[in-house]
Amino acid sequence: MGDTGWGRDGWAVAAGEGEMIELGGPHRPEILVRGADVDGALGAFVFHHDVITENPPHAHHDFMKIAYVLEGTYDFRVGDAEFSGGPGTIVVVPRGSYHTFVTATGGKMLFVSSPAGNEELFAELGRLGPSPSREDLDKVDERFATDRLPGEQGRPWRQLRHGPDQAW
Repeated sequence: MGDTGWGRDGWAVAAGEGEMIELGGPHRPEILVRGADVDGALGAFVFHHDVITENPPHAHHDFMKIAYVLEGTYDFRVGDAEFSGGPGTIVVVPRGSYHTFVTATGGKMLFVSSPAGNEELFAELGRLGPSPSREDLDKVDERFATDRLPGEQGRPWRQLRHGPDQAW
């Protein structure tokens, strides 16, 4: 295109046209924007989920992220805060905060990390295949500055609720 003064051309990714990553479990990320394409400013992907009844808490020390619920209902824990939400809910996960989520319905969330990195973590996990070794997982965690809570606090989170005091 000619120089119109408008700047660099953007692009669009249609629904379902991202790069689907198979992880061999209930999480299926669909990468929409890679950091390499936007000078590392951010990464974006849609996370497709089956029912998730437990999920180990973890923290990312090189990026923060937001999660925007597109479909389904989710229970979240970020730091010491616990909350639930459905479509239209946005969750902010500060850099270095332990976080997790579960869903009794399955669903989809849009994740955006800044700077980029979360999308590449999942691309790397996808390259490892459905049954990676603990050693390979630890290498990915180290490369992407991700760690898990140790001991009893690090056990998978099972906070499935549909009211303030009723477990599913």
